[in-house]
Amino acid sequence: MKSMRQRGFTLVELAIVLVIIGLILGMAFKGKDLIDGAKVKSLQAQYNKIIAATNIFYERYGFYPGDGCTQVNPATVADCMQGGGGFNAAARNGRLTGNEQQAFWVLLIDRTGILQSTDRRSVFGQDWGIWDGTLQAGGAAGLAGSWLDLPGVPQSDPRIVCSADRLMDDGVWNTGKMRTNGDPVALNYNNNTDCWALSGQSNFHLLLLP
Repeated sequence: MKSMRQRGFTLVELAIVLVIIGLILGMAFKGKDLIDGAKVKSLQAQYNKIIAATNIFYERYGFYPGDGCTQVNPATVADCMQGGGGFNAAARNGRLTGNEQQAFWVLLIDRTGILQSTDRRSVFGQDWGIWDGTLQAGGAAGLAGSWLDLPGVPQSDPRIVCSADRLMDDGVWNTGKMRTNGDPVALNYNNNTDCWALSGQSNFHLLLLP
C-alpha cells in the first residue's frame, strides 16, 4: 500500500507570494500618497483661482464682490453699486461681513460667471465659507481680514493643511496668510514637522481680503 505524501509550499514559492503581496501593498500606499499630494496641489490651485476671480471682478466693477452689498442674493451687479438697491457706502471697507459674505459668491458665480459653483467646493468635500475677524493664536501677531474657511466643527485633514501651508505660505500654523485656529491644540506644525504624520481633524483659514 502506497503512503500518501503531503506536499507544502517551497521557500521559493512562499517568497514569490510575499513579494507579490508587498508589491500590491506598496502600490496601494503609493496611490494614496499620490492622491493626497494631488489634493494639496488642488487646494493651491483653487485658492489662486478664487483670488484671481476676486481681482478680475474688482478690475471690472471697481469694488470687491460683496463689499458694500446689503442683499444676500443681489439680482445684478448693479444692485451692489452706487445708486443700486443693495448698496451701502458705509459698509464698503474692503472686508466682508454679514450679507456681504453670501453676496460674494452670488456675484462671482451666479451673476458674472467668473467662477463656477464647483470652484467653491473644497478638496475636503464642503463648500468654502467666509469668516471675518482677527486670527491670533500661540502668541503670534494677529492678522485681521476676511478669510476663506470651512464653517462648523474642525473637518480638514491636518496633513493636507500642513503640506499646503508649506507649499503656499510660510509653513507655520499661526503666522502668514494661511492659519489654523489650534484645533486640535496639538496641531502646531512648523517647517520641521512631518506633515504626513499628523492625525485628527483641523480647522484653517486662508486670507481672502484685504
